[in-house]
Formats: sequence, structure tokens, C-alpha cells
Amino acid sequence: MKKMKKTIVAWMMLCVLFCGSLLTVHAATAELWFSDPSAKVGDEVEVEANLGSSSNISSANIKLNYDASMLKFISGDQTTGGDGNLTITGSGSSSKLTFRLKFQALKEGSAKIEVSSSEAKDTSGAAMQITDGNSTVTIAAGDPSKIKEDKETSTSKASGDGPKVEVDGTSYNISNDFSDSIIPQGFTKGEMSYEGETCQVVTQEASGLSAFYLTPVDGGDSDFFLYDKEKGSFQPFEQVLLSQERYIVLLRNDGSVKLSKNYQETTLTLNGKDFAAWQNMDEPDYYVVYALNSDGNKGLYRYDTVDETYQRYTAPTADSSQETKTARTGLLGKVLDFVENHLKLVGIGVAALFALLLLLLLVVAVKLRHRNLELDDLYDEYGIDMEEEPKEALETPARETVGGKALGPAVRRPVKGEFKEDDFEDFAEMDEFTEDDFSEEEDPEDKFKTEAYPPYENYDEEDEMIDDLDDLLSNQPKKKRGHMEDDDTFKVDFVDLD
Repeated sequence: MKKMKKTIVAWMMLCVLFCGSLLTVHAATAELWFSDPSAKVGDEVEVEANLGSSSNISSANIKLNYDASMLKFISGDQTTGGDGNLTITGSGSSSKLTFRLKFQALKEGSAKIEVSSSEAKDTSGAAMQITDGNSTVTIAAGDPSKIKEDKETSTSKASGDGPKVEVDGTSYNISNDFSDSIIPQGFTKGEMSYEGETCQVVTQEASGLSAFYLTPVDGGDSDFFLYDKEKGSFQPFEQVLLSQERYIVLLRNDGSVKLSKNYQETTLTLNGKDFAAWQNMDEPDYYVVYALNSDGNKGLYRYDTVDETYQRYTAPTADSSQETKTARTGLLGKVLDFVENHLKLVGIGVAALFALLLLLLLVVAVKLRHRNLELDDLYDEYGIDMEEEPKEALETPARETVGGKALGPAVRRPVKGEFKEDDFEDFAEMDEFTEDDFSEEEDPEDKFKTEAYPPYENYDEEDEMIDDLDDLLSNQPKKKRGHMEDDDTFKVDFVDLD
């Protein structure tokens, strides 16, 4: 049993090792080789460089060294540099890339061209393992006078023969003597008038952008500089080849670049030339540059400093490229979106509404004030005191009776504080009755026959009762009354004549 277990474990280990070997991914390989041409002193010689692989190659970056005392670089496919150092930047989608380099032979001997570094990637983006080669140029005796003529031409170029210009604090002369072999890809040679002089320029047909060939006044290498017709200014010219047919020309910021706050403007230096760039601090290996492409369109490109590649870049529309806002739905979401997109208009509307409400409150307050003043004037005119307590209702007149019969006229008791003593001047004074004035033996009717109450002279037996209030009032003495007073009250005393 133990032996069987060991056997099973051993077979399992073998299976795992076998599967692992199958899953191992080998990097694609490539080979870089050169031609070995021969030439004579003073003649031009072409060296061919080839990068081949069994897989398709998407990009390559190759740096070469050569003996500048024996060879002089003239031009090359997707190649820049000079003075002993060259850089080939190629791209494509085939299994072989070919580059042709032109040199001038300066003296007899064998001149070597060697690879200092090489990088390449396949179409999947994986790095390739490159086997580097080299080239040997055999130079025989020739015509050294051709080299002399070329040196004189170089001296003439260095001295310059055109108008003087200044770029970034350095003085240059516009030179008209430059070889067609150094004209940038996509540009053609032509003429342009500058400060009244006709100068040689190179122009991109797609955009109409031109470049002058400038030579430093104090000596140095001549180069092309882009010219801005509108501003009359110059800026360094740097062309980057993306493929055999595509390229970009780096530009400085003309004020049209708008990026989010995550990007900070900085400077990118390529081949000793400074260009405007923007860098996201969260991605320090990448830059955003402003460039002119082969179609004549200006735009943004993302530069990878690690792989030294460029890719077209679209700036994010949001303020922050790290956060993506969730789309709002419903009526509330639409309202919030409108407020965010039209914050200034919403603020103006709210301020206007507040001002309108304040104005309405002021108008209402003024109207209420005027109404209160009018009411006060009306109360003063009619003597209305709003603080006076309401008068108590008049009490029902009562009569004092003895034995069920009334003793005298009914007297209305005034409400407290309503009448004054002067109101009773027109009425006869009446003696108060007490219980002593009456007895059980006396006839109550005899009490009215006393001197205090003489018989009524105009009494008529037929008129035992006066039912009409007007007749009663006509028998009372008339009193002249003046104008109405505030406390005038119609007052009546009822007399029972039974």
C-alpha cells in the first residue's frame, strides 16, 4: 500500500513538471545585422541595417556608435544624430524592419559601426530578445578633394549668410545652404521672404507650417527651427517618427492646451531641445505633449518615458480623471445636474426671488401702517375708546310694593357709573318709605291722601290707566334740551296710578 502511494505521488509530480514546462512562455527573439559595404575616400557609402524575427515587430529603438573621424553621417531612415552617435526609432507590424544609412568616407581604413543598445517589442507588447551585430565599412583610396569641398561648404554654413534671428536667448543666422537629404519627412523645400530677403525654407504641405535652417552665430550645429508667421517667432524643431509613413513634430504650448488640475505643466527635453509637457503626478512615467502630426493636425500625445513610445491622447472632460461621476436619474437628479451646470444662473435667480419677496413684505408693511393710522383717526373723530370696558346692561325697573300693590312709580336703578345726580333734577323728590309708615290697621290707600302726596288735580276717573306712553309724556313738563351729548340717554320714570 505504501509503495502504491509513493508511486502515485511520483506520477503526480511528473505531471506537474510536464505541464509547467508546457506553460512556460518564451520571449520572442530577433536578430539585428548590417551590411559591410566598401567605398573610396570622398564618396558616399550606404549601410543597410535589418531587424528580423519570426514574430511581427511593432517597435524598435536602436542606438549606434561609429568613428566620426572616418565616417560622416549624411542621412538615414528614421535615424537622427551625428558626430559618432545615431538613434534609429522604427515601428511597424512586420517580421522585418530595414533601415538605410548614408555616410561619407573620410579616410582610408576600416570603420566599424557598432550597436550600443537595442530594444524591440512584438505586436503583443512583449519585449524581444535581440542578438546584435555590427558593420565594417572598408574605405579605399579616393579623391580627398571632395572632402575639402564639403568642409568648405560646412564652413560657409557655419558662418551663415542670411538675416540674424534670436531663439531662446541665442543668436542665429538664417542659412540657405542645406542638403536635400536632411529635409524632414513630409516637408518640401521652398522659399519665403523674411525681413525683405528671400530665404530657403522647408514647408509641410498638409498644414503650411514652415521651418528655417538656422546656424548659431557663435558656432555650433545648424538645425531646423519652426517659424510662426503670426507671431514672427521661432521654436526648436524635433520630428519623431512613429512609422515609415507617420510622424509627429513636437510643439510648444500656444495657449490652446486645456487639461485637468491633475496635470502640472513641466518641460520635456529631447535631444537637447526643451518642449512644453504636462505630467500627472500619479503617473510620473508618462507625459502629455503637444504636437503636429503628418496630416497637419495639432493635438495631444502621450509619451511613455520607459518604452519611448507616443500615443494619441484625448484629454478627459471631467475636472479629475481619477473619479467618474455616477449618472443621476429621476427628477431630483436632473435638477441637481441643472444646478451644477448652471450654478451662476441659479444663484442669480435665487437672489432675484429673495429681492422680490423682500419688496412684497415692505409693501404689505406700509399698507398695514397706513390702515392703522386711518383707523386711529376714525376712532378719534367718533370718540371711540377701544380700551373702555363695555357697559353693563340696564337693570329692569323695579317697584316697591306693599300687600301686592305698588307704592309708587317704578324707578330704574342706574348702572354703576352711568348716571349723575343732575340727571334727576326734573323729577320730584320722593320721601322714602319705611315700615313705620304703614300698619296693619291703616289702609294703604290712605297713605296717598297725606300732605306728602296731594291728589292729582287733573285726575279723571274715566282714565284709570294711561296706556299710551305719549299721553304720559305729554302730561310731563317739557324741558328744553340742547345739542346731543356723548352720554345722552332717553330716560323714563313709570308711575303707577292704581
